[in-house]
Amino acid sequence: MTKRLSAVLGLLLFVAQGGFAASPAHEAILRLLNSRAGGSPREYADAVGQVAKDAAEGRPLQQFIIAMVSREPDAPREARISDETRDLYLEQSRDKIRALAETKSNPLAWYLLSLENNDRTMLKKAAEGDNVQALNAWGTIILTEALTNPGLEQDRMEAELTKGLECFKKAAAANDANGFYNLGMCYHRGYGAPPNPPKALECFRKAAEANHPEAINNLGGFYRDGEVVEKDLVRAARYFKKSADFLNAYGQLNYALALQRGEGVEKDPEAAAELLRDAADKGNAEAMNAYGMCLFFGDGVPKDDVAAGVWYRRSAAKGFPPAMDNLATCCDLGVGGEKKDPAKATVWKVRAQAARGDRNAIAWLSQNGHSLR
Repeated sequence: MTKRLSAVLGLLLFVAQGGFAASPAHEAILRLLNSRAGGSPREYADAVGQVAKDAAEGRPLQQFIIAMVSREPDAPREARISDETRDLYLEQSRDKIRALAETKSNPLAWYLLSLENNDRTMLKKAAEGDNVQALNAWGTIILTEALTNPGLEQDRMEAELTKGLECFKKAAAANDANGFYNLGMCYHRGYGAPPNPPKALECFRKAAEANHPEAINNLGGFYRDGEVVEKDLVRAARYFKKSADFLNAYGQLNYALALQRGEGVEKDPEAAAELLRDAADKGNAEAMNAYGMCLFFGDGVPKDDVAAGVWYRRSAAKGFPPAMDNLATCCDLGVGGEKKDPAKATVWKVRAQAARGDRNAIAWLSQNGHSLR
């Protein structure tokens, strides 16, 4: 084993075991991997900057990671490299990572290789080795496939959801913030276990202690809605703002809505519209619709119903029912870039019902040759 490969192995084992980082380079890798999946663009960009710097200095693990994230649509500017640099990084690092996976059965190595190859077998090996990133990814795949398979029998569905829950439990047992967050979502929604809001709240608190922005946002939701805890709009707004400060789209959305309504914070329509636009640009369907409404009514931004219609359509394309309702209104009134068309308005109304799970609406769209979105 070369000196370089030995050093990489030590780092891989260290990171896979979830220990505390001994250097800024180690810490940056942990932060990158966790923030990448945790909805924290600010933390992600900061961590990527350090990892990219180390990659440029010839460190193979960092080179492989930067090569993997550089082509992702939401990759921070610091991660963007030329095709030539990416090819060079992979040439210098791939064989070392593969050797660690195949000869040492290193779980993080299997996880990284699964990213390059989109290989579920590799991802499963990483999860079986208790790599927390792989456990969260594998558990998410199991849950998603079970919940989106209409032909799955109830017993099998419950068994699959339990498998996903167990993945998150393992990640949480390693004190992983994403594991706590995913576990909290399962307890909140009743995936793999009966709904248990108090237990969900406990999981979100633990994730929030590690600055997980979506868990912080969820804590705000508990206080806004008075679920489990006493309703406290001021405290809710503080949580939403903290999540938004991490540039998390859900935190931005909820803090913007608090600013619009003056819930727990002084009204500020302009700041609300700015936050909604940023969250919409990140692809959040609810924020797209809410920003469209700002434009439609001139709330915090100049009134522009045509631009509003653009955002409604983007949101509707993601399956958000209220945006479909808004498009129906646009077609009824002949605004938002739409001609007055009662028939088209009806289609959008039915699409909104279908998006909410109305089987009759789904059947009507199919029978009349209309798409769901």
